[in-house]
Amino acid sequence: MEKTKIIAHHLEFKEFITLLRALDEEVLRKPITEGEWSIIEIIGHLIAWDEFVLRDRIPYFFQDSTFPAGPDVVTFNEQAAASARKKEAVVVLDAFLCGRTRLIERLTEIPDALWETEITIHQSQLTLFSYFKGLMTHDLHHIAQIKEVL
Repeated sequence: MEKTKIIAHHLEFKEFITLLRALDEEVLRKPITEGEWSIIEIIGHLIAWDEFVLRDRIPYFFQDSTFPAGPDVVTFNEQAAASARKKEAVVVLDAFLCGRTRLIERLTEIPDALWETEITIHQSQLTLFSYFKGLMTHDLHHIAQIKEVL
């Protein structure tokens, strides 16, 4: 079932991030490759996207009102990464875990039958499941990057 797959992914991702808490700050702040973000910056940008989904997407899925415009992705990501650079690594990891827990709670509240409901976000027509599957793919990309550097 779609809902179960998405929630299982988020729970597994939380376990993975929890394991990162044992790593040294230096390891978490080293760029994954030359000119790329560090693990902490990657996690920081995921925090920002989780907050965006919680604030500007989920509340609008089953209303007749228009979705708020999405942010400029490059600026949004850079601001989130810059914010993460200013904080202790454990604070960033804990913020991610807290936000992802809130996301899981909200997803759990969505009735199973609505996961195949068609939604329209601006010009895009998709199901709720396909929307969250896209976010899961994004997470998996970053998990692979982090695992490769470790």
